Amino acid sequence: MRFRLSTLQRVDRDLGPLVCGALQPLRWLRGCRDPDVPVRSILAVKFWGIGSLVLLGPALRALRARHPGARLDLLTLEGNAPLARLLPVLDGVLPVSLEGGAIRIARNLAALFLRLRRRRYDLLVDFEFFSRFSAILAFLSGARRTAGFWAPNAYRGDLHDDRVPFNRYWHVTRNFRALAGAPEEPVLAPDLVRPVLGAAARARASALEAELGVGEDRPLILLNPNAGDLALERRWPAEHFAALADRFAPEAALAWIGAPSERPYVESIRARMARPAASANLAGTLSIEELLALLERAALLVTNDSGPLHLASSLGAPTVALFGPETPVMYGPLSPGAVTFYRPPPCSPCINVHENKMHACYFSRAECLVRILPEEVLAACRELLALRRLRPRPAVAAVEAAR
Repeated sequence: MRFRLSTLQRVDRDLGPLVCGALQPLRWLRGCRDPDVPVRSILAVKFWGIGSLVLLGPALRALRARHPGARLDLLTLEGNAPLARLLPVLDGVLPVSLEGGAIRIARNLAALFLRLRRRRYDLLVDFEFFSRFSAILAFLSGARRTAGFWAPNAYRGDLHDDRVPFNRYWHVTRNFRALAGAPEEPVLAPDLVRPVLGAAARARASALEAELGVGEDRPLILLNPNAGDLALERRWPAEHFAALADRFAPEAALAWIGAPSERPYVESIRARMARPAASANLAGTLSIEELLALLERAALLVTNDSGPLHLASSLGAPTVALFGPETPVMYGPLSPGAVTFYRPPPCSPCINVHENKMHACYFSRAECLVRILPEEVLAACRELLALRRLRPRPAVAAVEAAR
């Protein structure tokens, strides 16, 4: 048996407050821990979202600056660990698996709690928004002091020692950095942490370019029609993506990207094209490092509001981002080489962190995305491609040398 993410969300929503309430008396008895404890080890906690790990980068830098010399580790899901290990700001990564049935998950969590209590971090910063599970984990971890987000309508039992309000009118990077104790000012693109890529990943990306027929007059365009399991409603309509691909097929090397589980959906969109063979389905064939290396070389990425959007931002890749159920005010791309589409009806945004990102659409399908038309997206893509021809991006080797 494998638990779906939506099941874990419901358990967190329905049972989490009860467990937080049961732990509250222990919180009162223990009192608030000493705020002046020397910080020699820090654990950042962020379980869900590949894109969120990229957006966490400025906050991790802030923790480094605030506690120079301290060891900084990240606790995240096993599937996110390969990306986390590419972030040079971290000293270590603690992966945990929530896959499998209830017994297997319980064993994994028991082993995790024992591991955390043995390490006894001086500071644990819970970057999950309003997850009760992460608040419970922080409380029981044995950390000498913990910090997390707070909101009056999202009960977490006041289990953290330091609680910072979450501002829904700020970009999420700004909220993350405020929780890390940094000045409360907007985050800019240079503040993102650029992943460090190896020679093997770059060689694979170069070989793929050759296979796809990329050239000076045939740019590489990557298409991401996926949105992850958290909210599939963030996907631009399949027929819109197919229509856009058809318009580009004669003049560009087109490649669809995605996770292994997303490959059938990607293939169903590719099959809608007039000439499916004019594009390649790379979903499920690339490691996260290889995907980053390909994004580094791409002339353009067209993507839904999902992880590859923020991977591209960390690399400064030209991007067209499509938003609907969630607002770009919080999750818009930080890269200056990005164009964002957002045509919200009165009901949008309908996904928010205060309700654990659980979604219920007012319409039969996401009207906010349906109204973004392929023609206007195509025009924005052509404009970005024209700018690229006027100002060619530096070679990959030069980018790496400048880091």
